[in-house]
Amino acid sequence: MTILITGSTGLLGQALVKRLALSGEVVGLSRHDVQMPGESAHVVCDLTDAQAARRAVRETAPDVVVHTQALSDVDRCELEPELAYGMNVRTVEHLCHALRARVTPVIALSTDYVFDGTKASPYDEADEPHPVSVYGRSKLDGERVALRHPHTYVIRPSTLFGCGRMNFCDAIVERAQQGQAIHAYTDQRTSPTYTEDLADGIGRLISVLAQRRSPPTSPIYHMTNAGGCSRVEFASRVVEWLGRPAALVTPIRMAEQRRPAPRPANSVLTSRYLDGLIGKGLRPWDEALHAYLRARHWIN
Repeated sequence: MTILITGSTGLLGQALVKRLALSGEVVGLSRHDVQMPGESAHVVCDLTDAQAARRAVRETAPDVVVHTQALSDVDRCELEPELAYGMNVRTVEHLCHALRARVTPVIALSTDYVFDGTKASPYDEADEPHPVSVYGRSKLDGERVALRHPHTYVIRPSTLFGCGRMNFCDAIVERAQQGQAIHAYTDQRTSPTYTEDLADGIGRLISVLAQRRSPPTSPIYHMTNAGGCSRVEFASRVVEWLGRPAALVTPIRMAEQRRPAPRPANSVLTSRYLDGLIGKGLRPWDEALHAYLRARHWIN
């Protein structure tokens, strides 16, 4: 099985290469000429170029595609909407169009930011999306484009942490180790998700899809570590496990930072379908966080 991973040099992409190399031949695709460990080949491609997308599909002849390439900088998307739509919508359109003559499953990664955050409880797949930012709207449009392709499945994760790229967790650790103040939101709740766990869940999904004779119940799946927390709760847990003073964490509200893009106050996700499809969902977020901190040798 040949698995094409777009955005293979990104935070999730790197975890996917590592995990999916156990299941088949992995071909990475990115805009950078960097072959990741585990890739059998790497394609340099700008998927905003339709012709380049067709050429990449023709040359790699994938059996499965996992599309992670996106512009995920929420504030940059707000300031540069054309760039956001190019990266988050047109790349999906070009990739799916290039695959139109092939019976190739596409797993397209989306985001929890397709929701407006006004719901008091976790969002599941039946909830209607109402994005509040350019980033969220572009990702929702990307979902809709992807789902026109007959063999596409959309995965919505939440706040990612893991090896390979600086992320919210790494920034907390860095500041805590230096004894610097850590500002974290009290009024934003998400489902923190370890990229290793997400990659494993996607790997299990690919295995299930390869064995099924009929399509699954839903084309959209929420895939996060279980549960949710505020950003300040997450930061406090990291600082506690590092053995650093709790006073390093400074609670703030989102409005205090006046960032260009609005964020949903609650984007905690849950799934009504995932357990029945891949056997079980992902472990609780705090267990995953502890495992990550140990994997980085930040704690024992």
